Amino acid sequence: MLRLRRPKCLGFLRDQRAATAVEIALITPVFLVLIFAWIEVGLCLFMLSTLDNAARDASRLIRVGPVTSDAFKAAVCAKASPFIPCNSIVFYVQSGTSFGGLTPATTSSTGTLSKTGFSPGGSGAEVLLQLGYSKPALVSKLLQSAGFGGNILLLTTLAFQSESY
Repeated sequence: MLRLRRPKCLGFLRDQRAATAVEIALITPVFLVLIFAWIEVGLCLFMLSTLDNAARDASRLIRVGPVTSDAFKAAVCAKASPFIPCNSIVFYVQSGTSFGGLTPATTSSTGTLSKTGFSPGGSGAEVLLQLGYSKPALVSKLLQSAGFGGNILLLTTLAFQSESY
């Protein structure tokens, strides 16, 4: 009877000695990306909540009377710091006679607000307020390779009518 010889590569394929090391080497990068993504999302949600609170508190200044741009920015910075750098916050405040006539700023190609300015209007005016912060991503290289820019825009928008004063 003739005996067939097995190819040597079959023995290599059956060898289980380094299987665990190879599996860990393949799974660890994916696991770390997921962990960093969870941290990034949690940090963004926390910072967005801080920005929302700062916008809500600072909008009170516009609602109750005339306010300057510097006083408004100081109120925003007092509420947003130490979590968000004050010099990185941009705002767009516009007023009009009806909410339908107000147009919100859009996102620019650089990941910031397309318009900035401060025009709070007068007594009884409808006001649209937008605060934005372009947050550098922790996993920016990963986001850039996925087609995103290196920054995440956190944006909060409020629409309200100022009180009669």
